[in-house]
Amino acid sequence: MKNVIKFYEKGSIEILYGKSSHSFPLHSHECFCVGAITKGSALFTINNTKCLLEESMVFIIPPNTGISITANSQYDYITICFKNELKKQVEHILFNKFFLKIKSNDEIFNLCDIFKENNNEKQLLNSILILINSTIATNSLVMETSTNNTVLLICEYIKQTAAKNFSLDTLAESFYLSKYHLIRMFKKEMGVTPYQYYIQAKMGIIRRQIFNGKSETDLAINLNLSDSSHLCKIFKRQMGISIQAYKKNLIRK
Repeated sequence: MKNVIKFYEKGSIEILYGKSSHSFPLHSHECFCVGAITKGSALFTINNTKCLLEESMVFIIPPNTGISITANSQYDYITICFKNELKKQVEHILFNKFFLKIKSNDEIFNLCDIFKENNNEKQLLNSILILINSTIATNSLVMETSTNNTVLLICEYIKQTAAKNFSLDTLAESFYLSKYHLIRMFKKEMGVTPYQYYIQAKMGIIRRQIFNGKSETDLAINLNLSDSSHLCKIFKRQMGISIQAYKKNLIRK
């Protein structure tokens, strides 16, 4: 089955509509994501918690939380990603679970349709938080959480050097840490290993630059990948679709 994902971007909101049989490797998002399975099923693992999601089941992915998806058949889904300032508004919220059953998929689809008409980002975020209110931990709205400053510096370093080859030894030496301590500390805070975060940073560059007229060969060279085939394989493994399909199915408002 051919995987199809349609991307809708407006301001600090990105909405994904997907039909897929793709299994996504462990990764994380810097944004806050909420979505639902609209047909079929897939095994989700979020922050080491597993759940077989079926129709009308919602998943919640806080920023920098590890997630993987294992699929044995086709599943359809919708995902809403809140970025930038919207993400900052939910960073302090704690969740007592990452999965929720709702009455109907129409609840999420209707909220997205309203957003497309009125462009009210805060209204969409607040409506989603009301929808998933039962998953929010008691008193979490007044609790403050912060990421280890060293980890934040490591993240910035990885982003700035994402076009180069990855070296765990160099990374550990740059921050005067042992490799093993660095990996444990980083994964605890970011949900993924430094190498997985590096691949995500590379993906961010690819997603930003594939519309600037550069060929896939030139982009692969700039990112220190062996060839355009390697670049395309990384993209499809992480995104579930080809670069060409991504270009075709992205709508920016």
